[in-house]
Amino acid sequence: MSDHALRVVIVDDEPLARARARRLLGEVGGAVVVGEAGSAAEARELLRRQPADLLLLDIQMPGEDGFALLSRIQHRPAVVFVTAFDHYAVRAFEEHAVDYLLKPFRPERLAAAIDRVRAALARPDDLARQLQLLLASVQTAAPRHVEPLERFTVRIGQKQLIVRADDVLWFGAEDKLVFAATANDRHYVNFTLDELERKLDTARFVRVHRSAIANLDHAAALRPGFAGTWRLQLDDSARTEVPVSRSRARQLKERLGA
Repeated sequence: MSDHALRVVIVDDEPLARARARRLLGEVGGAVVVGEAGSAAEARELLRRQPADLLLLDIQMPGEDGFALLSRIQHRPAVVFVTAFDHYAVRAFEEHAVDYLLKPFRPERLAAAIDRVRAALARPDDLARQLQLLLASVQTAAPRHVEPLERFTVRIGQKQLIVRADDVLWFGAEDKLVFAATANDRHYVNFTLDELERKLDTARFVRVHRSAIANLDHAAALRPGFAGTWRLQLDDSARTEVPVSRSRARQLKERLGA
């Protein structure tokens, strides 16, 4: 294969995750994004119209997942799976993925994946042997226990501030940016809400809306809202109210014993 830029299609149901992947691809070079999709159905339609060398594919999506998408693509490009869960790795390589990136991946890790894709496309006969080695390394690796996210850093000017997850009342999305709201401030964070939902302690943090994750340790009251929605009132001095969607209200009520 020539050294032309790889034509990449990004498939992820989280817009912020797609934006981050697009930005990092621009930083590492060697690839150009020719399309994006937020679901398997959108991706299939896009790939019918747009030739691609590489599919940067999330696994866990609402409805059909990434594996289901691959089973219904007639002309499959090279695939690099992108996910927050390492337990999909064995199946990913069984599906002949060229690489497997764990979120949040660093630019140099993405650059290595791009190099691996380019090598696989240039020498397709070597791909099977590479996959066998990767699969063997994944199968023999010890299971990884991931501790919940307890603290994270945010930038304030030139300074990095450490924020404890315990101190966060709720996480929200605003103008495509995700923030952590404490009793005194809001800090923008370098995570998507989907990533936070997977990383935070599920005993305390609950996704109550597509744009909100609440810390139940600070829950004070649950109030009815408009058209079957609810509002979760927190115990801060401002009596902040976090939106609760109809689809998530039942689970929240069960968690609160309401």
